[in-house]
Amino acid sequence: MTGEEITKWRVILKHFIRKLKAQYLQLIIPNSKRHIAIANAVVSNDVKEGQFAVCSVNTKEEPQRFVVELHWLTNPSFLKLLKQAEDEYGFIQKGAIEVPCLAEELQNVLQFKTETSVIAFAV
Repeated sequence: MTGEEITKWRVILKHFIRKLKAQYLQLIIPNSKRHIAIANAVVSNDVKEGQFAVCSVNTKEEPQRFVVELHWLTNPSFLKLLKQAEDEYGFIQKGAIEVPCLAEELQNVLQFKTETSVIAFAV
């Protein structure tokens, strides 16, 4: 990565963390069955300090929720998924972060460089 790319990702990460802090543990506005299911899973005891929830969302399968550690916010592959989420949904998400991909794609990114377990839930 070039210095310019690193700076760009730092800006995106800083903005993302600011939004994450502002929306921590708030429920998703219930405007669809999918959002209701995700909202019901958002406020649970499985998200510990230093973690956050991410949902894979697409038209081919039910949303799947993952609890991931904050260190993923520095991983380039994970940041690309967050950029896709920003492009698709903007930063007006509440509760779990929705990423437009298959659950398998998100699982592959999360398994790429970790020895800690990733918790996945069907929603």
